[in-house]
Amino acid sequence: MPKKITVPIPLEWWFNDAEKIEELRNVLETEAFQTAVAILKDIAGPSYGSIGDSHDANSSRHAWLAGYCDAFTDLRKLTKIKGETPNLQPEEWTHIQTPQ
Repeated sequence: MPKKITVPIPLEWWFNDAEKIEELRNVLETEAFQTAVAILKDIAGPSYGSIGDSHDANSSRHAWLAGYCDAFTDLRKLTKIKGETPNLQPEEWTHIQTPQ
């Protein structure tokens, strides 16, 4: 039986709850979270030692670093209240329509 594809939770639901936005902002500003982000970015990033690694291993390190950076940037976007909510929905989901 094929898996039913579901539409992600609408982003507007997140921005309708100001308390959650403020709570996330407070978490992102803690020293513990910022230290964890710095450690993960440092571990994932390329180093002088990885230059000598195979091309595949070095590419994987760059991909991990980019993934972490994107994730942390998206979390920051979730703490910004603007007139319009930022478009965080991946383009590949735009073809799926909400069932009526």
